[in-house]
Formats: sequence, C-alpha cells, structure tokens
Amino acid sequence: MDGTRLALRVGRSIAAIVVGYVLFVLGAWVAQEAILGGVSFHDPIEVLLAAGLLTPVSAVIGGFVTAALAGVRPFFHIVPMCLLITAETTFLYLTGKVDGPLWFEAGAGASLVVGAIVGCWLWRQIRKAPARAFTRA
Repeated sequence: MDGTRLALRVGRSIAAIVVGYVLFVLGAWVAQEAILGGVSFHDPIEVLLAAGLLTPVSAVIGGFVTAALAGVRPFFHIVPMCLLITAETTFLYLTGKVDGPLWFEAGAGASLVVGAIVGCWLWRQIRKAPARAFTRA
C-alpha cells in the first residue's frame, strides 16, 4: 500500500471516530439539555427514564455513523469512541460535575458504550442484508 492510500485510510478512520463521537455528544446534549432542561440524579423518575432512553439513542447514532464512515472493521473504530465515553464518565464523576452515586454514573456510562456497540452492530446488519430486502418484490 502506498503512502497516499495509507494516509487516506488513516484520515478516514480518524474522521469516522471524530464525526461519530461529535454526533453522539450533540445528541446527548439535545436530549439532556434542550429537551429535558438538564438532568440530575435528583430529578423525578420520569425525567431520568426519558434521559435513560434518549441519551443511549444518541450513542447508537454515533456508533452507526462511525461504522458507516469507517467502512471496514467497524468494531475496531468503535473502541476509541467507547474509551472516550469511559474517560468522560470517569472525569465527570471524579470532578463532581455529576451528582449521582458511582453505580448510577457507571451505569449511565455503560449504557452509552453499549449504545455505540449496538449502533455499529446495526450498521453491519444493514450492510449484510441482501439488497432485495429493501426493494419491492
């Protein structure tokens, strides 16, 4: 593989990870801040349930986009996204920027990691599906 082709593949991989993560972060912000007006561990159960459903959907979207843009080895490209989610969750908890107990914040972070993996898996399922499944018979 020549240098130009390698540079394009590396650039595509980095772009896939960055774009997927940015979409995830924007989706999480929309869900938690714009739609729900900010979420706290002490909010009513309805708000927590809504955040618990909407925020992982943003991770699914981020994982799907990362896999789609990467094109090859999608799960390889999800690993950095999952590590970023883990690092961010740890940072927010250790610095007191979130108000939930450890089990709550760890569960929230884990649901985002699972969401990213599910998004990647969905992309693979769509990609593997026969073309006739999407056309009229």
